[in-house]
Amino acid sequence: MDVNDLFCPKCGMLKSRCRCRVETKRQKNLKLCPKEELRHLFDTEDEIVLYKLFEPYKSEPSVPLEDVDLSDEVKKALEYRNIKKLYPFQAEAIERIKSGENVVITAPTGFGKTEAFILPIIDVLREGEKALVIYPTKALARDQYRKISYYASFLGLRVVKFDGDSNQDERRAVFSGRADVVLTNPDMVDYHLRNTGAFRNFLKNLRFIVVDEFHTYSGILGTNMHYLQLRISRFADYSVVCSSATVANPVEFAEELFERKFRLVSGKHRKARMHFIMRLSPSIYSSIVEVVSALRGHKVLVFGNSYRFVETAAWVLRQRGIPAEVHKSGLTKESREKVERAFKEGKLPVVVSTPTLELGIDIGDVDAVVSELVSYSTFLQRAGRAGRKGQESVGVVLMREEDTIAQYYRSRPEEYFRDYVHCYVEKLNEDLMKYQLLSMCLEKPLRAEEVREEWKKVLKWLVDSGYLKKVFSEYIATSKAREILKTFSLRGAGDRVKIVCEGKVIGERVLPLAVKELFPGSKIIHGGVKYRCLSLDLKKKEVAVERCPKNEMREMTDPLYTSIPVLKKVELVSSDRSAVYCSLDITISVFGYVVKDVFSGEKLGIRHIEPVSYTFPTKGFLLSAPFPDPKDYEDYYAGSFHALEHVLIEASDVLTGGGSQHMGGISTPEGDIFVYDAVRGGSGLSKLLFERLDRALRIAYDVLKNCDCGRVEGCPKCTYSYHCGNNNTPLNRIGAMLAARKWLEGVRRTTHPEKYMVAGEFVYFP
Repeated sequence: MDVNDLFCPKCGMLKSRCRCRVETKRQKNLKLCPKEELRHLFDTEDEIVLYKLFEPYKSEPSVPLEDVDLSDEVKKALEYRNIKKLYPFQAEAIERIKSGENVVITAPTGFGKTEAFILPIIDVLREGEKALVIYPTKALARDQYRKISYYASFLGLRVVKFDGDSNQDERRAVFSGRADVVLTNPDMVDYHLRNTGAFRNFLKNLRFIVVDEFHTYSGILGTNMHYLQLRISRFADYSVVCSSATVANPVEFAEELFERKFRLVSGKHRKARMHFIMRLSPSIYSSIVEVVSALRGHKVLVFGNSYRFVETAAWVLRQRGIPAEVHKSGLTKESREKVERAFKEGKLPVVVSTPTLELGIDIGDVDAVVSELVSYSTFLQRAGRAGRKGQESVGVVLMREEDTIAQYYRSRPEEYFRDYVHCYVEKLNEDLMKYQLLSMCLEKPLRAEEVREEWKKVLKWLVDSGYLKKVFSEYIATSKAREILKTFSLRGAGDRVKIVCEGKVIGERVLPLAVKELFPGSKIIHGGVKYRCLSLDLKKKEVAVERCPKNEMREMTDPLYTSIPVLKKVELVSSDRSAVYCSLDITISVFGYVVKDVFSGEKLGIRHIEPVSYTFPTKGFLLSAPFPDPKDYEDYYAGSFHALEHVLIEASDVLTGGGSQHMGGISTPEGDIFVYDAVRGGSGLSKLLFERLDRALRIAYDVLKNCDCGRVEGCPKCTYSYHCGNNNTPLNRIGAMLAARKWLEGVRRTTHPEKYMVAGEFVYFP
């Protein structure tokens, strides 16, 4: 090679240190800049993958009140609020709800979904009939209370907030039946349905159930909501209304959740201009600092998809002198409300939040939303928090350069706008089924004719364990059942590990995630403070931590681990018999960790520890992938299937709306690939992928084929995974691409699940 090839012909510097390429990227970015005020967002070394200006769309209502089937009293209530027209979707929802249909309403944030369901409901409630409006959080119910009370007052109806903070008067109004419309949350309904006879009497007069923000019921909470509505249906016959931001499968999901037919009513609107920026970065935390700095003087809401992300992002912002606070479900009510109030009043310029602030809690006017990569529909939900007063807003999607799906969108940015989140649920989660069937039997003995085939195994276990007794043809709960139900939560499945610092419990993490976050030597951020984990005791379910030493503050850790599957039962078989959906036991063993720099992502070293193991039941699928054509590479087949497993899970984000971080995977040199839900009992996420394997493998093939790394093992942009427990070895991009291509050409291999019914002598690559 000519030595001159090492130097840039323009500036004379070594190409590895050349700034010309960076300046060329800056100039390319700046050409996209639509106005001088936004220049700082485009003047960056990051790559601006896409800029798009969204103009207002059908922003004004168009249906006169005289054309809407509402009583004079309700119309008067609207006119007093200066509402003289409704949106077409509102008018249609009113008509269908009043006719008794089960309805799914989808529309963007801020366009009156509440009016669409509450106006027809209060208009048709007869004396003694009740409506239950279920919000995912009590904060959201309280935000809607004033509006709903206002409308109901014109018809002489009483609206009551019913949550853990309700006073005695509010509780008595519900239990005595004096309340007509009750605003509550699923946790409150679950508790009082099981424990309070007066609440069960209230439900006997139920005519409507509304489930607002119903897209939040994907996964574990959705499984519990499915059983919760089955429990309610034993006491009442009612219509169901679901309300949500746009999702890919609203009717399919509602029908799966509630087991009844639904009618879709959809509104497509945009209130104001939004500047949309899709940005690719080698360091997402550095990008957050850069973007927030460019928006200085504006109120910025940053969304992350996990506790770890939001805690780290807020910590990094504060390290750079930018005031920022975290908003997440694990904080106390007082802490969350303090953050909300400071942000609303303009005293706090930046909040970094998990999805807790997607749901309409009043945080005042927001100028810009910055989000970790999520599906387009979820981003719209998040971006809807900005520009609520009709002003221009900014929405930024940040993508990691090393993410597989980020590279997919980099080459096909317009595909992003076609990928809506799919909601999912696993109704056969036996861990949750135990608690729900116990609750059912406590509320009213379960008769033999009510028992479904899929419940029989769990009911037998409950009887054998002494939680139920069978008297003639009925299942009756014992006192032992009441004790175990005291520990039950709708929000999670599995045991929790307490985080203990200097003898004081400062937080907790749910298993099995805790094993991969709280292993000895790991670094975590909790409540804005960085800690180092000292020891993990899974028998006591405790981890001891200490404040992180100053010389280790820049470090973050990723676990090294193995995963071993044991297949328990085949639930579904694909039509070509190449894959099965099944019940599994997964054993995770953490044996070490990788140390990285939190700012640059640079690997600083590998440490080994005494293995920490945990076994849990879940759901997943086993795929027998086609063998690629033979090639002369070391660990060729092991690396090929390991790489295909990685890219299959990572690329599934297009289908699952960002679910890859909630799944695990295992591959074998024999071509068998497991993908499983990383929660006890299963969430339904892997089932969603199982049902869409063709599309997932097509995306995987495109990613592998189009990556410009040119490396046999691939790179962070195609085959590497942040979640790999084997330090991303061995991997073979060529073999994975050939195997995916064979699948797309119709080559199939029959799966033999019986091999994994007991642990065998296999080599696994998680």
